[in-house]
Amino acid sequence: MLGRDRLYKALDHKAADRLPLAFDATYEVIESLVKYLGIDKEIPPNPESTSTYSTKVGPREFGTDHEIALRRKLETDVVIVGCPTSKEKTIGNWYGFPLIRRIEDNTIEGAWGIRFQEFEYPYGKYIEMGAPPLSKISDHKIIESYPLPDLDLYDYSSLSEILPKYDGFFIFLMMNGIHDISRFIRGTEEFYTDLLISPKTAEALLDKLLEFNLEYLSKCMEKTVGRIDAVFCGDDYGSQRGMLISPKTWRKFIKPRLAEVISNAHHYGLKYCHHSCGGIYPIIPDLIEIGVDILNPIQPKAAGMDPVQLGNEFGKDIVFFGGIDEQNTLPNGTKEDVKAEVRQRIESLGKYNGYIISPSHDFQPDTPIENILAIYEEVLNRKF
Repeated sequence: MLGRDRLYKALDHKAADRLPLAFDATYEVIESLVKYLGIDKEIPPNPESTSTYSTKVGPREFGTDHEIALRRKLETDVVIVGCPTSKEKTIGNWYGFPLIRRIEDNTIEGAWGIRFQEFEYPYGKYIEMGAPPLSKISDHKIIESYPLPDLDLYDYSSLSEILPKYDGFFIFLMMNGIHDISRFIRGTEEFYTDLLISPKTAEALLDKLLEFNLEYLSKCMEKTVGRIDAVFCGDDYGSQRGMLISPKTWRKFIKPRLAEVISNAHHYGLKYCHHSCGGIYPIIPDLIEIGVDILNPIQPKAAGMDPVQLGNEFGKDIVFFGGIDEQNTLPNGTKEDVKAEVRQRIESLGKYNGYIISPSHDFQPDTPIENILAIYEEVLNRKF
């Protein structure tokens, strides 16, 4: 059975030969697995190679062809593809977000004027948000006139050329969320203050991001008719302890705009997957109500995200995607601990067949390779 068919079975909550598998990781993990599994011997390293999205900025040995070969070797079923960014207008991308230029040591300017800081850490380099460009601006009229990024920062023709390589996979198109990017443009404290005391300012920014998202998806769909199965939108509403903003505030400002994003995806015949880290239990019924088909990454250590409870309450109404603990079990447990957790998640999150097995976030470099491979071994050797 093709991975694409297996995923559509899960969406219908119907049994297949097995539950679908996914894989996503930082570049350093991909690099390690490509070498560990000998894929670099099958496909020689290529300094010019690219990936559709990456946690690494700058040259990389391994690109799309290596990553696809790795997915096929692990027998995964789904892939999240970011629209490649223009080689003329960008220096790369971060989870699909265009990075435009380096402006000083360790500082990168991205779309919307957002700045990133690049840090050294034991496994390489990582980037995090730096100075938000509109943190000092509170006049909603100025925000309303703030220019949208150039849609040609993306290379839609390259997207259409890459997608056939993923033949057989269920393909998600990555898209950035309006809540997170609002925080990155305005500053988290400033944006959350706006929601309470300057709602026109918050709404002006959210509406601008909504406009951009709708236009971005339209441009992607022009080039990829019939190739994309779903939108994968990353927008974090939770922390380890619970919601970042109150459910009431989320329902007032975020929910109606998210509903429009989802409706637009469904208009194109796509399924909609929402990624939100953290404890978002209070709004899961809302997400189901406005049409979220798949929920990722199911962070089991976060408040309210107990997999057994989630499976019992919502397993008939939504597909879960993730749930294998990347905070403790995967980096610190044994191979048998990981396999036991996979079995537990199949029984809870997969209770009604609507479950894509994967970690609760991208595999991180502190996770032993044998623990990563244990997930796939357990599923592929299991009789469903």
